[in-house]
Amino acid sequence: MKKIFFSYGLVLLSTSALAQSSVTLYGSLDMGVDFNTNSKGSHLVQAVAGKRQPDRFGFLIREDLGGGTAAVARLESGFLTGTGASISPTSFFNRYAYVGLTNNSYGTVTMGNIPDYVYEYIGALNNAVPGISSFYTTGNLDGLANTRALNNSVKYESPDFYGFQFGLMNAFGNQAGDFSSGRQYSIGAKYWHGPAKVSFAYSMSHDRTADLFGIFGVTSVLGQKLGTGVLFNADRYSTLAIAGSYQIDRFLPHLTYTDVKLTNSEGSVRERNYQGGVNMDLTGTHEYILGLSYNRSIFQELTFNQYNVFLDWYLSKSTELYAGVGLERASGPNAHAAQFGYQVSTSDSQTIGRVGIHHLF
Repeated sequence: MKKIFFSYGLVLLSTSALAQSSVTLYGSLDMGVDFNTNSKGSHLVQAVAGKRQPDRFGFLIREDLGGGTAAVARLESGFLTGTGASISPTSFFNRYAYVGLTNNSYGTVTMGNIPDYVYEYIGALNNAVPGISSFYTTGNLDGLANTRALNNSVKYESPDFYGFQFGLMNAFGNQAGDFSSGRQYSIGAKYWHGPAKVSFAYSMSHDRTADLFGIFGVTSVLGQKLGTGVLFNADRYSTLAIAGSYQIDRFLPHLTYTDVKLTNSEGSVRERNYQGGVNMDLTGTHEYILGLSYNRSIFQELTFNQYNVFLDWYLSKSTELYAGVGLERASGPNAHAAQFGYQVSTSDSQTIGRVGIHHLF
């Protein structure tokens, strides 16, 4: 990350130009070549961006106000290195956009466009760290990959008490006369201290859609007919997530469990996801990291088992060369393998391999 110091008088043309803010510019660039054994029925070799980590750039802004209090803000935008295009045609700062206040004793309050606690507290502990995007759970229904943030949200996060933190947030639906319509909320708690990391999170969305046909190939769920471009409409969409890891010398075993529940007036359906693996520092210098992991996702009568291997070579703290392979097998009625971030297979199996380079700044 690079820090640049600006005067409000120069940047904002403010008349009160005595205060100083620190502005940190940061980002991530990733490019690689993929091989997919079954992409809609055909082998596919492609150069594609953002499969190790999402391509993005952002600004962290902080102004010390005295007495342990500071104003904070963050703006982060996702893009694709391969084309230079934004990942969203409708919002520029599509990953983070918030402003707030933080205090050493009382915690932090922010408002804006912010990911939920499932992503922020659980996302760092799953199989995709380290790994590639296909190591996330089938369909990413649990949101461990940061593909959406909560609009119009207010978030509180406690100070760090010897590794323990908790928080809650509410995203307003902004519907006149109906407070619950479109509303989303999330709570989370974590204990990250020394070699141990344990996290819990729960998120609920009102009136949210999911592409169950595109992911699982199901044509009817809870009385709703589905098809290409026709999404399932959930009155309630909840995610419960628990994760943990523990550093043992060069080995980092980790476990993650998520339970996604979609509900409407006809009842509910669930996707349960189990992830486990171990990351190994092969030399003890954090130069070569080997990751072995396993995913199991269950949705109705469909089961997806995936086996992953990942090798990381850190050329520096900021630059890495990597290679990863994920092998998925699906079972159940009309089952099709479907690794996250890639086209669905026409059979019950799919293998995706990738080699690439990733740089943080």
